[in-house]
Amino acid sequence: MTSAVESSIPLKNLGSAQNESRAVDEDVRASSRPRATDEPENVEDANSEPLDRLGVCFLALQHVSSSFGYRAAEFAFPLYFVELFTQSLLPASLYGFCTTAGAIIFSGSVGHILDGPTKRAQSARADDGSSTLARADDSYQMRVIRNMILIQKLLVGLSYGGFLIMFLKPGLAEEAQYGQASARPWILFTAITILGCGIILCNVGISVGIERAWVTLIARSDSRRLIKLNAIMRRVDLCSNLLAPLFVSLLTSVVGYPTSAIVLVSINGASAVFEWIWLEIVFRRFPQLAKWHQYDREENPASNSGERSLGTRLRTWSLNQIHDWQTFARMPIFISTCSIALLYLSVLSFDSTFIAYLKSETTYSDAFIAGMRGAGVVAGLLGTLAMPLLEKYVGIVRAGSYSLFAQVLPLIMSVVALYVGADKRDRPAWNGALLFTGIALSRIGLWSFDLAQLAQVQRALDREKRKNALMGLQFALQNFFDLGHYALTIGWRRPDQFKFAAAVSFGAVVCATILYLFFYARRLRGHLVHLDRIGLDRLLTRKER
Repeated sequence: MTSAVESSIPLKNLGSAQNESRAVDEDVRASSRPRATDEPENVEDANSEPLDRLGVCFLALQHVSSSFGYRAAEFAFPLYFVELFTQSLLPASLYGFCTTAGAIIFSGSVGHILDGPTKRAQSARADDGSSTLARADDSYQMRVIRNMILIQKLLVGLSYGGFLIMFLKPGLAEEAQYGQASARPWILFTAITILGCGIILCNVGISVGIERAWVTLIARSDSRRLIKLNAIMRRVDLCSNLLAPLFVSLLTSVVGYPTSAIVLVSINGASAVFEWIWLEIVFRRFPQLAKWHQYDREENPASNSGERSLGTRLRTWSLNQIHDWQTFARMPIFISTCSIALLYLSVLSFDSTFIAYLKSETTYSDAFIAGMRGAGVVAGLLGTLAMPLLEKYVGIVRAGSYSLFAQVLPLIMSVVALYVGADKRDRPAWNGALLFTGIALSRIGLWSFDLAQLAQVQRALDREKRKNALMGLQFALQNFFDLGHYALTIGWRRPDQFKFAAAVSFGAVVCATILYLFFYARRLRGHLVHLDRIGLDRLLTRKER
């Protein structure tokens, strides 16, 4: 599962954490007052320019194309693995584990790439003793994001090519299916996995650059506009989550797996051309995107990286990573980030391991599985509609609390369904109803919390130095727990053991809720429940007397 304008006034790490806390405290106090009038920070300035609707449309179009291609590959790859390696969940789990591990290690570096020119400008300023800021390339971020899109398209195309070889080369599919002692299918599997690491890193860069940094710049620090743009991007993600699996399942059912790979790789190549053009249009229609470098940056003088040895550069990279993690961990928003990261430990979603489980242990068809995933996406769309309303009436912090409860409670049904009535491939209707209804309803809370937490972190890092690098660390933390969810299914690799991984996943969601409520929401709001609104304040007063 997925991206804050920086100030021109230098802030220390502690100061930025205090600013974040005060900003959220103001939001909390505002949410507890009567909402006869909205707070100034939540109101779009009457004199501010309206959003360029055409620019937003092209931004959404670009995101539709990029997200659809990524989600199609995300759904197709595990289907292909299950079709080729029919005896185990191990290949799908190993693929997810390795690609996620790569994202954990290099996500922060992807953020640094987006911040690159400013750091080089700082180095130049430090070397010549100049007190003026060296001019950065206005179009640098746009070119980096566009190159990441093209690289991702290339890697996805090569992956489809690897699957085609396995499907069409005589004997390869049989060797993979029956587990013969042959290295040929596993060599191709390794190549596809390496390509997958590049795919997910490119996706991190695109998400940080467009969904987080660009969206925040376009919003111009207006919280209402920011929430609106975030909701648009999340709804695009959800629609892609709905339509891409349905399209892939239709292809595999009608034309078969090899032909489906040919169709998908063709669409992948054609979409690269349109995304290249649309990204350029978005960049030109929003002039503020060219001013990304005119914001607060930490002054960390360094020598020219081209003159340093490899060992020195590795040491500098490691120290930068440690410093970024220390900075991030001192911020109050880090607790909220840990909460959403814990949700990535769950196997109770339509990812590769759950799809592999359904294909191995049930008689559900590809079309039915895609339909159930679509139902979950529709529920998630409801979550994106609910969160802005919650934020309006109860504030962003309590919106997160309510959303987590809305995720935890439905998952009880799904866990029960995996333990009761799940001993046969042909499941009773009530079992499937519990399993899929619980997962679908939990999407409402999941996507509502995702939007709430995204708004929280964007506001928290709005004036922070190296914000793209810190955004990358949030992806790394999420990927760390995502890695854990693949580790669960590697440890319990037999399909009949999937229920144990599901129980651990449910525990992780409960832990995320407790962490958010008691260590983030309570810390910022000072309480969990308004005792005066339920009449308990008088009771407690009597006891004190």
